[in-house]
Amino acid sequence: MKNQEEAMNFYEAKFGVALPEDFDLAAYRSFNKDLASQFTQDWQFKLHYIQYGRRERRKFKLDGATRYVHSYELLAPDGSVPARRPTDETDFALEIPFRFEAQVSQSRPIAAFVHCFYPDVLPLILQRLENIPGGVDLYLSTNVEEKKAEVEELTASWRKGRVEIRIFPNRGRDIAPKFVGFKDVYSRHDLFVHLHTKKSPHAGDILSGWRDYLLDNLLGSPEIVRSNLSLFDDPKIGVVFPQHFFNVRSMLNWGFDYDMARALVAPMGVSLNKNLTLEFPSGSMFWGRTDALNPLLESKLQFSDFPEETGQIDGTIAHAIERSLLMIVESRGYEWLKVVQRDLYPLAQTILSVAGPDDIAKHRSRVFQPCLSRADAISCTERLGMPETKPLLSYPSRNERPRINILVPSVNPAEIYGGISTALKLFDLISAALGESFDRRIIVTDSRISPEAYEIHSAYSPVPFFQSLDAEPMQIVDGTDRAVGRLNLRAGDIFLATAWWTARHAVEFGRDQKRYFRKKPAFIYFIQDDEPYFYGWSSKWALAESTYHLPGETIAVINSEELYSDMTKRYRFKSVFCYPYKMNANISNALKNHPRERIILVYARPHATRNAFELICESLQEWQQREPMRARHWRIICLGQQFDEEMTYPVQNVSVVGKVSLEEYADYLSRASVGVSLMLSPHPSYPPLEMAEAGVTTITNRYGGKDLRQRFPEIISLDYLEPMSLADAIETAVGQAERNIGRIVPRRTPKQPFWRKPPPLDVGRIASAVRAELGDGRGRKTLLFW
Repeated sequence: MKNQEEAMNFYEAKFGVALPEDFDLAAYRSFNKDLASQFTQDWQFKLHYIQYGRRERRKFKLDGATRYVHSYELLAPDGSVPARRPTDETDFALEIPFRFEAQVSQSRPIAAFVHCFYPDVLPLILQRLENIPGGVDLYLSTNVEEKKAEVEELTASWRKGRVEIRIFPNRGRDIAPKFVGFKDVYSRHDLFVHLHTKKSPHAGDILSGWRDYLLDNLLGSPEIVRSNLSLFDDPKIGVVFPQHFFNVRSMLNWGFDYDMARALVAPMGVSLNKNLTLEFPSGSMFWGRTDALNPLLESKLQFSDFPEETGQIDGTIAHAIERSLLMIVESRGYEWLKVVQRDLYPLAQTILSVAGPDDIAKHRSRVFQPCLSRADAISCTERLGMPETKPLLSYPSRNERPRINILVPSVNPAEIYGGISTALKLFDLISAALGESFDRRIIVTDSRISPEAYEIHSAYSPVPFFQSLDAEPMQIVDGTDRAVGRLNLRAGDIFLATAWWTARHAVEFGRDQKRYFRKKPAFIYFIQDDEPYFYGWSSKWALAESTYHLPGETIAVINSEELYSDMTKRYRFKSVFCYPYKMNANISNALKNHPRERIILVYARPHATRNAFELICESLQEWQQREPMRARHWRIICLGQQFDEEMTYPVQNVSVVGKVSLEEYADYLSRASVGVSLMLSPHPSYPPLEMAEAGVTTITNRYGGKDLRQRFPEIISLDYLEPMSLADAIETAVGQAERNIGRIVPRRTPKQPFWRKPPPLDVGRIASAVRAELGDGRGRKTLLFW
């Protein structure tokens, strides 16, 4: 990347989002001089983008993100319900006519529904309808015989299709005639256009151009019509409507229609929430696909449900239907798009030009902002001390390929403990079993991805936390800054959760899949501990424990035989596997036959309360004060987490080495004589088992049914923990180890626990279960679209 233009073109091509005009490549390079000397590889540029300072990165991200105006107040001062709406500057639409010759394929005539309350406007509409290619059947409604006669005269020369005129009560404006009065004719047509002889007399001059604006954007020329109709060649598009007339933008809200809308859509399977984005075809003129609105057409609405006309401007069932239309469309699995002519709308930066079909796909993620998608990244739990629970918002992807995803708190080398390492290994095993027919994605939820981590995972394309074309087969996403971003979500996404809060994210993604695609696959839950008990009796306890109560949604993989035995006694899962203990191959291969030294290895993690760091320190102090002459020859090495050595005072001869490489860890295991590793959990944790297998005299604790002496009889496993008993165990272990100082102690072979043997980790069966969740057992995309 040698110049600014090349850098900007590259980024937009890769991510579908433009960098801002004031993007400074020189400053960008200087952000990290060690890595930014030459942008000779794509991954270097992408890595730099993601590492280029929070403020600058957010500026880039916001350039393509939809921002919202919203109030958490329940009601506005006038008693109406406020709405979440895109800001004017981030509410995008496709420019029409397209800058290429759009082709239209339609097998049946289009239905044009026109409510003619003002017949004098009908000639203007008929003139526009002539721009539609092919057959057009007219379905016209009015409220009295005199107007019907006028409409008959005006349409007598119509030659593009049939003409049917009906008289209906003056109720429900144009909404009731279309969806109630003509509900019987929609089945004859795949596509329709809704129009009416709009005048808006209540608003005076401010809305005088609204009708013509809508008609011009829907039917203004043959090229505009072809552009609009060509969008329906995409089988996922259910409605196309004009960008809002600018003078009505400040009026777009729920008003007094919210409760009626909520009651209307509930029987259709839609749960309305004022926090959802409100979008609708304001003015009630739009192109539509019949199947997308079938729930409304099949409802039991009658004309009597609509009030008599008294000039109401809000608060009727007709207004509620208008505001609910796109939610109904999305509940059927369809999407919508907005269009506008450049010379009819003042915010030019929100109009996306379409030079070819690829531009439609690229711009979709900016135009279509789902009404049924979670739109709020703020939660009370996140604000009250649980930042890991902050929602990860999603966006429906069009990529049809199935994909396996891992939700993991961190991939940074300094933060990868045994649990994360094992989870990543499991992800690799399942991915390999699924094969090339499945894409892969790593989603990091808590710790910003470091440059070293990107290099380790260089096979994965770094992708911003932002909706895009979602084209890369292997992606890594930093989801830590989720104020405005969204995660691309496919119908064929299966998630591997690695901790309770990532399981909650997986559950929410499943609910999103249900909204977007009408199918919610189960998720894989790698259960590595009885996590609720990390938090005492608390909100976190409740949230963590709730993730074990999803028997129909969970493919459980339980880490270790001990934890498997405990969890399967208390919980039920859709299917369950055991990830058995086995020493890491790199550790095993690095063990050496070294003479034993006077070293006590301590698995010390002050921030993990279940490892009882304080109790270990108290016990070491007690032992040293009992046996000062012996203790002065023994070094205490603290492994697992970096912390200030002052935290161990007054324990003597302590060295805190923190997190070390597997090779260094194996070296300590080869030379140490005593190990202390506690775990207040049914999970054994790997350090005491690794210590014991390496020949170290190991002290740990029992917990419930867990007793590691069933694996290694040599382990000192305490029935209860308190400083004096643990100090006694240290004294005993040191006394036993003294006889082996300077000698080689051979490795030990673990025994199988005596309980009923759990099912083995059969990755092939897990892969089969994943494929079955997506439909046909072979990983094909039979359920992705309909």
